Amino acid sequence: MNPVRLTLSKAVLALWCAVAYFWVFKLNTVLFSSFEFTQGVHWVFLPSGLRMLFVLVLVGSGAVGIATATFLTCYLNAPADQQSFSIVTGLISGIAPLLARQLCVDFWKLDPHLSNLTSKSLVQISLVFSVTSALLHQLWFYWSGLSENFIANSVVMAVGDWVGTVIVFATASLLIKLYKTTMA
Repeated sequence: MNPVRLTLSKAVLALWCAVAYFWVFKLNTVLFSSFEFTQGVHWVFLPSGLRMLFVLVLVGSGAVGIATATFLTCYLNAPADQQSFSIVTGLISGIAPLLARQLCVDFWKLDPHLSNLTSKSLVQISLVFSVTSALLHQLWFYWSGLSENFIANSVVMAVGDWVGTVIVFATASLLIKLYKTTMA
């Protein structure tokens, strides 16, 4: 494939991921605002499932889209003097699923092309991602002075990220099955 066309395709995928993530973030706020433990820590967080799904399937394009959407979401909600917070938070949101994906490839021999995905490997991936994402985010929030209870917030964020990831993975699985049955 032409390098320019490939780059353009990746940019379009990243933009699509960013838009989808942004709107699912908004939807999560509407549906689950009552499940917020502390600011930025939720018992159910659907966007985390998109983080992992997009990066699992689209790798770099997914990570760029997630990082961009997270940066914009933080930027629009943060005080003007805290824009560096938005940048780092966006980077963590994009890097955490990449790191979890790579850990699963290295330690559980997940095929980078996803040819050996099973229900068990999806559970493993979701757990690795949830813990990785929660720890990275909470380290950053704690260091920034936005989190007073690192352990409690990390546990709740990991649970919320895992629940969101399971919901998104299950929904994606059902949609794939539905698509296959309608196309058969």
